[in-house]
Amino acid sequence: MAASGGRDSTALLHATLRAARPLGVRVHALHVHHGLHPQADTWQRQVRTQCRRWGAIFHATRLSGAPAPAESVEAWARRERYAALATMARAAGCDIVLLAHHRRDQAETVLLQLLRGGGARGLAAMPADAKRGGLRWLRPWRDQPREAIEAYLRQHRLRWVDDPGNDDGRYARNRLQQVVWPALTDAFPQAEAALAQAAARAAEEAAALREFVAQDAAACADGDALRVAAWRALSPARQALLLRHQVEVWSGRGVPGTLVRRLQAELPGAASGQWPAPGGRLVLRKGRLSYQRDPSGPGQHSD
Repeated sequence: MAASGGRDSTALLHATLRAARPLGVRVHALHVHHGLHPQADTWQRQVRTQCRRWGAIFHATRLSGAPAPAESVEAWARRERYAALATMARAAGCDIVLLAHHRRDQAETVLLQLLRGGGARGLAAMPADAKRGGLRWLRPWRDQPREAIEAYLRQHRLRWVDDPGNDDGRYARNRLQQVVWPALTDAFPQAEAALAQAAARAAEEAAALREFVAQDAAACADGDALRVAAWRALSPARQALLLRHQVEVWSGRGVPGTLVRRLQAELPGAASGQWPAPGGRLVLRKGRLSYQRDPSGPGQHSD
């Protein structure tokens, strides 16, 4: 399981070990050293000490590199953290990774996705059970309120580390937690539960849309390209869904809404053309829209 040393992952590590011990299941604690704070070495030592005391197998790795010029530190750290967790899990022979997100995390993610203009898939926020990269990613406490985790910590007198970066107002989630969330829950006490329920509904709708767009993709496919004439026969809403789906399949990245709208406006009247796309470019030739990857680097899957 992912073990940062914070309150949520400390509680989940402790609870997982208590449940696993009678079953003879070995628990691996995967710690990612981001290298972003001077205290990170101390946090890693504390997690290692906890693992030694509680009986978990400790693994750690330190991130290297830096965000791309237009990339936020948040997005870079998140992407690299999941990649590092996956690498450590595979090396340890694990096929399941536990994550300590709870219901408030889910509700905050819904709000952040709304503010970023996310669609149904974004508003579905974090799945409780997802398969990615040959691993199962489970969030067993996703539907539990934060208060339940705090009660567990008090009950077992657990110690955890506090990341001062959580108070840094430069980061969107921190601003949401510090400024927006207290005012929202003061005005709407049931906001957390309501937003989590909205995420569940959005997840159902996103799943239905994936099935729907897969049918259109199959009908419009021409090998590894898209037949523009078949695409044009679709309604504008289905055109947008198919473009977003197809470019994501090709590039392995999220697709800006501006690109989808530009393609909808320009493709119908174009005989040929090129458009910049995530990780490469889209090329229209002889009625077929295809993707050419930028040779400078592979696309990255978003989690």
